Amino acid sequence: MKKLVYILMAVLMMVTTACQKDFLDVEAPSNVDEDFVLASPEDAQKVLSGIYNIWYDLDRLLYYETEVVGSDSECHPENYSSQSRHIPEGLFASEHLIDDSNARPTWNECFRIINRCNIILESLDGKDAYQKAKTAGIPSAWTQIYGEALVARATCYKLLVRYFGDVPYFDYPLRTKSQTDTLGLTSRDIVYEREIEALKKVVPLMYRLGEGGLNAERFSGTYGYALIGRLAFDAAGYQLRRTDFNYGSVSFDQIGIENDTWKAKYVRRSDWQTFMTTAKNYYLKAVENAGTARLIETDSRGASFNNPFQRNFQYLMDLEVSPESLYESGYTQGYNSDFPYSFGRPSGGPGSNGYPAKNYGQARIYASFYYGDFQPNDKRRDVTACVTGNSGKASEILMNFAPGSREKGGLAMNKLDEARFKDPYEAKQRQSGCNWQQLRMADVMLDLAYAAAATGDEVTAKTYFKKVRSRAFSTADQATFVTSYVDGKSGQALIDAIAFERKLELAGEGKTRWDMTLYGKMPERIKKLRDRQIAMVNGLKTNGYYTFPETGMTISNYVWTKYVNIKTEIDPSLKLLTAQTPAGITTADPKYPVLVPGWRGTSDTWTDYISTLPSNKVNLAIRGLYEYIDPNGPVALALQAQGYVKAPWGANIIANESQYTSDIFKGYPDSYYTAGQPPRYIRAIPSATLEQSYGHITQGYGHASE
Repeated sequence: MKKLVYILMAVLMMVTTACQKDFLDVEAPSNVDEDFVLASPEDAQKVLSGIYNIWYDLDRLLYYETEVVGSDSECHPENYSSQSRHIPEGLFASEHLIDDSNARPTWNECFRIINRCNIILESLDGKDAYQKAKTAGIPSAWTQIYGEALVARATCYKLLVRYFGDVPYFDYPLRTKSQTDTLGLTSRDIVYEREIEALKKVVPLMYRLGEGGLNAERFSGTYGYALIGRLAFDAAGYQLRRTDFNYGSVSFDQIGIENDTWKAKYVRRSDWQTFMTTAKNYYLKAVENAGTARLIETDSRGASFNNPFQRNFQYLMDLEVSPESLYESGYTQGYNSDFPYSFGRPSGGPGSNGYPAKNYGQARIYASFYYGDFQPNDKRRDVTACVTGNSGKASEILMNFAPGSREKGGLAMNKLDEARFKDPYEAKQRQSGCNWQQLRMADVMLDLAYAAAATGDEVTAKTYFKKVRSRAFSTADQATFVTSYVDGKSGQALIDAIAFERKLELAGEGKTRWDMTLYGKMPERIKKLRDRQIAMVNGLKTNGYYTFPETGMTISNYVWTKYVNIKTEIDPSLKLLTAQTPAGITTADPKYPVLVPGWRGTSDTWTDYISTLPSNKVNLAIRGLYEYIDPNGPVALALQAQGYVKAPWGANIIANESQYTSDIFKGYPDSYYTAGQPPRYIRAIPSATLEQSYGHITQGYGHASE
């Protein structure tokens, strides 16, 4: 992974002058000749490197604060009251500082990139070399640079609308503060439409992935086509809209009632199908112009792996660009990297020189999702969520539903794990060098399937739905869980099934919250989540267990664990860290307690050379994860006679009941759902922008203005 850096001082000066602070606090540009620094495509790429250098951190803060922890599959690990960031994540049960330390930088950095892109685009528009390349009508170095700048700008506007609603829009450089004095909010409809039209002209002249030396660490035409699809999909979807803002001639379909207190409604455009058709067509173009990108459908690593879904994430952990990626933000080992520190398998290690070092585990998985949505033969379940974490001392440790971090906080993500790196990195936390995969082919294909189904093209919808779902099940399961499952659905049932598939496929990747919003399903999915969690808690209280009717999977108050030496006690050939659970294994098999669930354990790289680590204190055998074992019954007594120890599991959910029931989406209680209130997810505009706008930009959605 190569981290792009500034190369020329002149380039550095050029890209740091405009919009250095807030976009309404523009500083005058330097004396650098912009045409000079764009004298060749190579020089222009150096200017773009300044944009990519910001991109490593762009959106990370709000992604961390809300997107990857605020859905009906994903949650945070700490007590609700312990972190103020849980207020916006939970839809504002109380008011929040408008200059939130995560929202304000996102606003500023997006507009900083937008203005830099506008400077680049204007400069290129004035160059004969670019105009000749454009006229030629085929991708070239010049048209690729132009496309990258436009794609970066459009992606920033996509993020701004997602988080802030209607925002200021400009597609020209801001060089003086006077240019912003009359700049107000622009309807998101105009933002979407203008960026889509601009991209339609430019993206066909960009290189596909694999062409022109491009990999997925740069914006390509492949990503550009998907971005058009994404913007059109967003434009077609339900969003929170202000009732004190003029949206012109656009009419809306509304869900529920208007909220008169914070003046907003939950609506989508009445002509949404026009945009959804555009989304389908351009997602198809992304798939058809994929270049070297592809859905990973087979696993060539051997029979014990047998999981093409996990293979995608292993590329990231091997510090390689995944062939499934359309775009991943590149990091360099030894520099700041939040992946997998925040969004991977937790570790209780120290900040430095741990096995592995500390991994906090910001993204967690609801027990009702893990037990109630994944079929037990779905290969994605164990790769998505972990029941054991890393102790930090080269051994497993049982996850704990008591609120907290590291091994506490409940089920955590397992798509990334520093123990699973090809060359495990122990030196320091947050410096693993693992890339942030921001868009992958399965994401695109499922969006394509949804858009196709929503516009009546069920043949296309089922084709791509099956492609993604197929790799999650074994050959023996294809007929029942893929072919019959998909073919048996039509109309709204098909649309809902695709939405559910995205939830299964993309859990822990920060996509589900926005899906819930756009589908118009956020209120009912919040209510369903809370009801399922409450039913689970009541079952645990009453019976000591709860069985989810959708999957037949059982969660119990207690499990039984013991450390084992798998090399001498079980099977020296076992690789628990990278092993798929064998199909059909039952509790009668002596290997069951260490093979179920799969994709856990620790790195042999560590256990083979840490001489002070007892070999019988590394791997954890577990019983009771998916079956009820009576604590006073014969099975429990037999397990305890074998050295197993009873450990709290669901019991800690009961002990922290509000964390897992009433504190879920605390800003959207059941009374809101009954009344048809809109979900309040949009963030506040920073105070500096309001103060410098001369009244042209006003706060909405009930947020304070100072």
